[in-house]
Amino acid sequence: MSPSSTTLLRHLHEQSQTEVIARAQAQFCGSTEEFLTLADEYDTLAPRLRGRFLETLGLSSHDFESSQGAPLSLAVSAKTGKFLHNMVLSHRPARILELGSSCGVSTLYLAEALRTLGSGMIVATECDAAKCALLQANLKAAGLSAYVDLWEGDAFQTVARLEGAFDMVFIDVWTDTYLDLFKHTERLLRAGSIVLANNMYTAEDAVRPYKRYLDDNPRFSTTTLDSESGLEFTVAVS
Repeated sequence: MSPSSTTLLRHLHEQSQTEVIARAQAQFCGSTEEFLTLADEYDTLAPRLRGRFLETLGLSSHDFESSQGAPLSLAVSAKTGKFLHNMVLSHRPARILELGSSCGVSTLYLAEALRTLGSGMIVATECDAAKCALLQANLKAAGLSAYVDLWEGDAFQTVARLEGAFDMVFIDVWTDTYLDLFKHTERLLRAGSIVLANNMYTAEDAVRPYKRYLDDNPRFSTTTLDSESGLEFTVAVS
């Protein structure tokens, strides 16, 4: 990855982590010392246990999606970002659909891979105008604007307007919309298309209908990867 992108991503990851910790601490009923102890315990847990751990504290990633106050950037982790980057390098998609781009951390990882390959385009979707502005600024700072077509607005409306097949889809929107949005997106998939969905562990209850739909549908082969938040890796068979 380019030095400019590496530096920018490091800053964005640190910023996102600070935001999430501050929001979680504000919602936690207990002392600062208790919170820090639990935060350390969370870091040592196996990924598949983290969602249930948050639930025991009365927290979930959905709280961060929908809680009041300034919207969080909710960036993917560096590990997940590097996985997305490598998936692009190996799969060499001509068209990528990103459903829920936020401030563009995952977008940067995807676009950096396209720059390495020398071709490809990401259709990035984000409903929050402020986040769209930050995403565009981040892409410009990294010199990656040419690889991203940003669609501001409701993801369902965006998907309804899209034409042609996508080789890769990354889903990272509000978790309780996963299944409905995916059903609207299915027509854009071809045999061999890859779909990656974030937060399968940290929002386990909300994404269960999506997971069940994939498991029961012979058109798709799917498995959950043991990343920090749980990443559903799906391939369209037909």
